[in-house]
Amino acid sequence: MTQFQSGPIDPLRLERFEFNAEVIRQFKENQSIPVDFYNKNGQILIHRKDNASEADINKLQKFELQGIYYLLSERHKVGIQTEQPDSVNGKKVSYIKLVNPDLTLQMARQASDLLKELRDYPLNGNHVKNVAKAIDVILDDFANSQDVELGLVNVIEVMKSAGVETDSEVLTKRTVISMAMKLRSLKAISVKDSENSKAQQLNLMMAAYMVDIGKVRMKLPDHGNLSTEEFEYVKNHPIVSYLMIGNLASIQSPVKTAVLNSHRPYRGEGLNNNYPSTAFLVKRLGEYCEKYKNDLSRSVLVEDMQRQLYILQSNSYSEDDPAIISIAGEFASLSTAQNWRPAYSPITAMKLILNNSFFSYNERVVKEFFDFMALSLCENKSVLNVGDYVIVVSTDSQHKIHFETCVIREINKNQTRPLLERVGTIRPVFSNKGKLKIVGYDRKTFRPDIRKAVFNLSNAVDPRRVIYAIDPELDPPLFDLIDKSYRKTAPKSVA
Repeated sequence: MTQFQSGPIDPLRLERFEFNAEVIRQFKENQSIPVDFYNKNGQILIHRKDNASEADINKLQKFELQGIYYLLSERHKVGIQTEQPDSVNGKKVSYIKLVNPDLTLQMARQASDLLKELRDYPLNGNHVKNVAKAIDVILDDFANSQDVELGLVNVIEVMKSAGVETDSEVLTKRTVISMAMKLRSLKAISVKDSENSKAQQLNLMMAAYMVDIGKVRMKLPDHGNLSTEEFEYVKNHPIVSYLMIGNLASIQSPVKTAVLNSHRPYRGEGLNNNYPSTAFLVKRLGEYCEKYKNDLSRSVLVEDMQRQLYILQSNSYSEDDPAIISIAGEFASLSTAQNWRPAYSPITAMKLILNNSFFSYNERVVKEFFDFMALSLCENKSVLNVGDYVIVVSTDSQHKIHFETCVIREINKNQTRPLLERVGTIRPVFSNKGKLKIVGYDRKTFRPDIRKAVFNLSNAVDPRRVIYAIDPELDPPLFDLIDKSYRKTAPKSVA
């Protein structure tokens, strides 16, 4: 084990670690040294280590008198609790695991078999019947679980033993997460009609299950960093999926609407990543209507396409279910290993969703995903915490967009609506390589705010929206810039 490393950590980024018997006991029980530990000058003393021996952990105590420190950004990794708390940032939590392993693994393996079969054969009524039965059983089991509104949606843990292909794993996670979010959002608005509520949930789950089945009929790239041409091809999959289910009378029309619009969650004005475009869908559906209008075997499809055309042309579809499916699907994909990258941790996946949200989601769906799902998907660990740096965006009366770097001073039940102190302003770097995206922030444009303005996003009047978590692992240069600027002028009790 190396005692020192070149290039010591800036001491301003460190916090002293307080020893006690409970600390040592829990480290030994977990057989883990959870973070790197440093001396006061930022030089490494003991490295992070999994499967740590008792002797490894006892070495920590040698440094107790001289002081041992850890990175502020890793504070959440060393929090010692004598008992599990019943709240996080003022929000009640439960440690009950809600996802039924047997039912979920059964659905995952059934999905794997179905996707293989759909490569060569059309989707039929028996397929739909089996899927409907599987999601109905899972919904009833989940809805009747103890602490259904607060417990852990432990689908990532359950899927580790599934042994299925990537597409089946993502499908299962997306369906379960969509179910949990829909159920919790309906409870939040006090839906009185339980039968109607269940019908909405089942329709959402069916759409979440079917939304990507079109991919089995496409030759999709199996690498990251898609070219513009490759991404334009991928954008066809919602309409392919729709055409595979469109002629089945056993699938409700709202399910077909959600599938067709599954990548169209952004509502309102401004540039966005909705696809396919309304014009493209209207053109394609019109062509298929004309092609099949006299084909009696396609009458269900033609009737539904006419319904979808009306919805598109009147702009009357609800983005609620497409938004849930889209954001749940993004989390499912990020938390699943792909051919070109390993799986991200749940907290990192949540941060990546936030950091890519500006052109993809309205604030409401991001807020609700964090409110209803973040803690329970991340084992009751908060994604955003006091002391974290974030970037917010707002638009002034002249329609000019401002990007501000901030530090979280207080955080309440809503992680994305905290009390913030402005650190400065900065300009983003945009990309349109197949998809609109903020690919980073130009550090040369950073301007510190000597006023240190404070604003509370829990105030509904405040126009700011958190769109980026400045993470020391995801963007080290930006984190270092903002951290040094803040600590340079922060009170000593903070620094």
